Amino acid sequence: MEAVNTGDQPIAINSWGIELPGDRRRFVTRGENWATPLPHVLAPGAPPARFLIRADELRRVEREQRIPYTQMRPYVGLADGTVVRADRSVPLA
Repeated sequence: MEAVNTGDQPIAINSWGIELPGDRRRFVTRGENWATPLPHVLAPGAPPARFLIRADELRRVEREQRIPYTQMRPYVGLADGTVVRADRSVPLA
């Protein structure tokens, strides 16, 4: 997942994860070493912040909880309490 700041003020990203049906969220507490660490301040026009959850973790959620990938939506949580959801589901099939 990539987060881009299209506004005119810096934003602070405090959390990210995958939103599941029923207003449930799966927080990612340990990202990959190369991913953007949290908290992260994203300036307007800056390169995207990059976050990754392993595909095998999403496959496990799909298998154990029977949630289709089309119902898994990435999100970021901002310092002001705003949650910004991706406009697409996770890219697995």
